[in-house]
Amino acid sequence: MIGQGLAELLKVGIGDSVVLYGQGFHGITAAAQVPVEGIIKLPIPELNKTLIYTSLSYAQWLYSAPNRITSLSIMIDKPMDLNKVKLKVDKLFDNKFEVMTWEEMTPELVQSIEVDNAGGIIMLAILYIVIGFGIFGTIMMMTAERTKEFGILIAVGMKKSKVIFVTTIETIFISLIGVFAGIIASYPLLLYFYYNPIRLTGAAAEAMLAFGLEPIMPFSIAPGIFIAQFWTVLLIAVLSAWYPFRYVQKLKAVEAIRN
Repeated sequence: MIGQGLAELLKVGIGDSVVLYGQGFHGITAAAQVPVEGIIKLPIPELNKTLIYTSLSYAQWLYSAPNRITSLSIMIDKPMDLNKVKLKVDKLFDNKFEVMTWEEMTPELVQSIEVDNAGGIIMLAILYIVIGFGIFGTIMMMTAERTKEFGILIAVGMKKSKVIFVTTIETIFISLIGVFAGIIASYPLLLYFYYNPIRLTGAAAEAMLAFGLEPIMPFSIAPGIFIAQFWTVLLIAVLSAWYPFRYVQKLKAVEAIRN
């Protein structure tokens, strides 16, 4: 199988033949005339113009290297387990072979990801500040509007601690309702883009292709993302509950009722 770009450069199609010429094991000349059985389109132009696929057994015969391979790529289901898998593979072969992660093989790509993550953290911080002010403003307004109600409750004998408990629970419930509503509303959209990622064009696509990446904007539906946002918003809600806590503590029943 030959890449579409390479097939166009060589002007060959299915049924035509190409000559593979190189160096085999121990410097032996490797040459063969191979028929083209398929043309594949790879998303990365550089690979699309250079790659040819053959069966492993045929490649071993061509390069006079029976039962030998030069490298082996391992794809794992959970990227978070990358280092664990590397340690297990090292132990499996008693450190006879060099085992490298993709981070060690492409350090420049790791640096670009770290820069992108730093920008993402800044954007998240700004977003959380906006969310925090939104929650705090809502709680502050709710507390101020119910001053007279709180004053009456305290005047008839209700302890301030119970009023504080009620306002805190209300704050947390309002935040949780917002979180779950957001998850329910956004999950179908995320699920769609998870299976149909946005394809980039122009300068953005060229920048990604320069790093050997397919020019797409992938989406994730990993549970950890939703869990992290849940706890973050909950923390903001708990911090916002400090305002009604202090407000009720300082509240005087007579002044509140006259307000």
